[in-house]
Amino acid sequence: MCAQNKSASTAAAPPICWSTSVEHIIKATLYTYICHRSVTSAIDSVSPYSATIYALIGLYTLRMIKNEVELTMKRLQRKLPPGYLGFPILREIEFIRTISSGGIMKSLYDKRNKYGTLFTQSFFGGTSIMAGGQDDLNWLFNNDRKALTEIAWPPNIVMLLGPGAVANQTGRYHRVLRRLLEPYFAPRFVANYLKCMDETTSDELESWCAAGEFHSSEVFKMYALRLFYVSAFGHVDEDMIASLHDDFKQWLGGFMSFTTKQIPGTSFATAMNARDRILNTVDVLIDKFMAENPEDSERAQITIMGRLIYGKDKDNNRVMTRDEMKDNILNLIFAGHDTTYASISTLLYHLSENKDAMDALAAEVSTLSDPLTADELRNAPVLNACIHESWRCDPPVAGSFRKAVKELHHKGYSFDAGAQFNYSILMATTDEQLYKSHEKFEMRRFLPKEHALYSSDIDSGIDPFQGRSSYPIFGGGTHVCLGKAFAQLELRVLATRLLKGYKVEVRNPEKVHFPVNGWNIEFKLTKRKSC
Repeated sequence: MCAQNKSASTAAAPPICWSTSVEHIIKATLYTYICHRSVTSAIDSVSPYSATIYALIGLYTLRMIKNEVELTMKRLQRKLPPGYLGFPILREIEFIRTISSGGIMKSLYDKRNKYGTLFTQSFFGGTSIMAGGQDDLNWLFNNDRKALTEIAWPPNIVMLLGPGAVANQTGRYHRVLRRLLEPYFAPRFVANYLKCMDETTSDELESWCAAGEFHSSEVFKMYALRLFYVSAFGHVDEDMIASLHDDFKQWLGGFMSFTTKQIPGTSFATAMNARDRILNTVDVLIDKFMAENPEDSERAQITIMGRLIYGKDKDNNRVMTRDEMKDNILNLIFAGHDTTYASISTLLYHLSENKDAMDALAAEVSTLSDPLTADELRNAPVLNACIHESWRCDPPVAGSFRKAVKELHHKGYSFDAGAQFNYSILMATTDEQLYKSHEKFEMRRFLPKEHALYSSDIDSGIDPFQGRSSYPIFGGGTHVCLGKAFAQLELRVLATRLLKGYKVEVRNPEKVHFPVNGWNIEFKLTKRKSC
């Protein structure tokens, strides 16, 4: 077992982890043997076809030998933390098996127990450094703010999000986009959507209840799309929403692709075709918005859609091209379509498994005024504690990616420019040093001290509203999620309206890990007698 290093970024060099260094020596020896046999067979072969195959194998293994030698040197020079990388193809198969079997958390726990919160792993064929401790995330987020790291999604995700998406941007243009958009994602601005959110939510709940049957949590995806559409346009186009829903399901299938080759029939080709159809739909949405809402209209000024379309920089120049608008609107819809669905179904799952929390929340929301106000929702202690704890237990997005722009130093390691980092939100929110009994849903950990249900035994001492590295549900650094306030408001509204007016029954929970993390459920609503 390798020694864990928990010291600061300026720490002395950690001991070399020989167990993971020996891995590269063994693999290099094996590849050398295969290379030797391939070259010998190529020379002795009487068939040009066979000779070519053996020669190609020899060249491939030469490349692999070079790679293993380089990795060995990085280990010895302390440029890579400990961590087993495995054999090509076999490790990718194991990665897919781990995710599909629900073993991702066990895998993270095992590696954290063995290596600490900073370790090396293989991800989508490349070498990545996993960072999951509070100090690791602080270090990454600070470097992000200093422009010493930049966003580094896997190539397939970069293509699916689009070249113009703010999630793919770095440097000056990213700062310009953030300055343009951040004011319109702030809590006070997002409060403008409360009325239409409330009306849409009330209609949805009434419809689900009237059906008198169990619904799949998939309906939350359509609900999220309706929220987006009514927030932008003030009304709903069901045909447009159904089209977007179907295309997004295919688009998401490309997130697990190991290639960016658009080979007909593959999941990535299908996803990119779906992306083209989504962009065509977004084109129609932009034209529709501009026709109904001129630049000086109220909706153009007070909606996120209006700011994306008409937004200008300090010199009064349009910030985005048409293609950039489309990429960013696609990303906004995606964020609502899937992370909202995961957040709602996961919250209902945890409430159904924790009756005390469900009862406390129902009691609190029954006292909230009608119509709802943004300030009252924000200051409802049990409501926010339940939402924050649900996100802590099952963050919708498991992590994100960064790349070093120049040489960086942390915990005694020196990371070359170009080093890839994968920070883990899952590891941060299950850190026993931060969260006592982290494996349990315990909303009391986020209650204020003056609340009747507060317990010092479980208090985390962490303020989730701050969203720091101890609670990085929405990421951190310069790429912290723009939609944080919007996501919080829509979940507050739904949870409040649901438990104000209905009783909920949940069955058949199923854990899911990708492309979003959370729970699938089936649910049934019945009206409360007082309603």
